[in-house]
Amino acid sequence: MERKIINTKGQDCPIPLMELKKAVKESKPGQEIELIFTCPEAVENIPNYALEQDFEVLDFNKIGTEGWTITIKC
Repeated sequence: MERKIINTKGQDCPIPLMELKKAVKESKPGQEIELIFTCPEAVENIPNYALEQDFEVLDFNKIGTEGWTITIKC
């Protein structure tokens, strides 16, 4: 199954979370989704959403001064 990549760099909250929710709806169980974002509030919102939905967080990294990337498994 191919990993979905969503780039929301430069977009303010709640856009990163909304885009992730949209991708989740279109995904199958086990699908990996990578979200790239720059919104500081999403650093807490995105992992919390994943936890609430029982999704596995596979990777969560700061990309220098460019933002963050998180990969979840639905």
